Amino acid sequence: MLTALTVRQLAVVEDLSLTFKSGMTSLTGETGAGKSILVDALGLVLGDRADSNMVRHGSERAEIEASFDISHNLPLQQWLKEQELDDDDQCHLRRTISRDGRSKAYINARLVPLTQLRYISELSIDIHGQHEHQSLLRAETQRELLDIVANNKTLLKALKSAYTEWQQTQQQLAAIRQQSEQQLARQELLNYQISELEPLSLSESGIEQLLQEQQQLAHAAQLLHTTESTLHRLFDQDQGAAYDLIGAALTELEKLQQYEPRFAEVIETLNSAAINLDETATSLRHYLDSADLDPSRLEAVEAQLSVLHDLARKHHVEIETLPAHYQALCDELNSLTKSQQNQTELAQQLKIQEKRCLELCAEIRANRQQHAKPLAETITQSIQQLAIPAGRIEFVIRPFEEGKFTEHGADHIQLLVSTNPGQPAGELAKIASGGELARISLAIQVVTAGKRSVPTLIFDEVDVGIGGGVAKSSDNTSNYWHQLNK
Repeated sequence: MLTALTVRQLAVVEDLSLTFKSGMTSLTGETGAGKSILVDALGLVLGDRADSNMVRHGSERAEIEASFDISHNLPLQQWLKEQELDDDDQCHLRRTISRDGRSKAYINARLVPLTQLRYISELSIDIHGQHEHQSLLRAETQRELLDIVANNKTLLKALKSAYTEWQQTQQQLAAIRQQSEQQLARQELLNYQISELEPLSLSESGIEQLLQEQQQLAHAAQLLHTTESTLHRLFDQDQGAAYDLIGAALTELEKLQQYEPRFAEVIETLNSAAINLDETATSLRHYLDSADLDPSRLEAVEAQLSVLHDLARKHHVEIETLPAHYQALCDELNSLTKSQQNQTELAQQLKIQEKRCLELCAEIRANRQQHAKPLAETITQSIQQLAIPAGRIEFVIRPFEEGKFTEHGADHIQLLVSTNPGQPAGELAKIASGGELARISLAIQVVTAGKRSVPTLIFDEVDVGIGGGVAKSSDNTSNYWHQLNK
């Protein structure tokens, strides 16, 4: 609850400090004395938008401080701990507004963003201004009124979370479905292209080997002729074969080695050359024996390469990159397939989320229906005490179309009123006069005061529009102040 308020250099207020105790506190005074400025000051220290013109003339800065006892306000205690702003069971707010328009906010002496003051406002205080009764004409206010009494806060919070998730899933699904037509066409093309390439069992090494084989077969005659010619020159010719010449040179040098030791190195080199020539001859003979250079095979290889070249041109790639291109097509098709699976999963998820939302809406509706009639009867009794003896209040709950809902539920809530005997209940805006609307609003605030979660309730001339005998009736006045004091 609010325990203290200090206002300095704000509008007509130079320096004012107030302390409050539990129960009802009433501030009275002439018009212009500054009563409403105190309400404005509370609004500022709770995060309302500030105007530098509110700074008192001749001063550089206005300052407002408010202290709250939060020993019984568990939600606010928890929030302060989460923000690392807690200070035992106290909550001290401070707001400064400079002449140059700058503004600063503090919670328990720590500088904070203005939005955090507003959050504390939601958990600690409820202010009803002079024209608050006008909001009663709005459908959302009438719905909120019933939900407060029906204790739907927790369910509505859960519904808002579920509704947000449902909306996000719906947006994702809509985006996927928007692309689905193009994706289906692309999938058909990919399936066709992959079906062309898949039977070829493409691999980079396979294509490289095929190209090499084609070159070998195309030059088969030259390869065989050159191999045979080389083998002949090295070994097989009767005179002048390389191997024979090296052997003769070795024989002569070995005879003279005893006279010239330096020939040993030359002899070793020639021996190595002879060995290498022998190995070379073995390799050439093996090549001739194993070479499979069938001209008919060339035709088959070139036919395969022709198919590959045609596909490479068709897909606008080089023949060597066909395997990588095929893999890229498969990856893209797999991605599109997963996208379709994701669409199915999202659709299933959407149904689950929608079911959850409708279940919460049903619980909320049940609470509304349970409390609507008792609340209407209580308000009716209250307004009849405020000189509307034939006054009668009704809550009408009309469900939305099947399957429709919002984050506030699946009902149209309407507060109807009848102020004259025999008159059917109708909309507030059409039935109640300005004075009657003010009295109905006051009755509602009194009836619901004990149902509100915030510990401090402030009225700024809430009885505006209530005059004459009603305002003068000591019985009515004392009764209402007694109910508020409770």
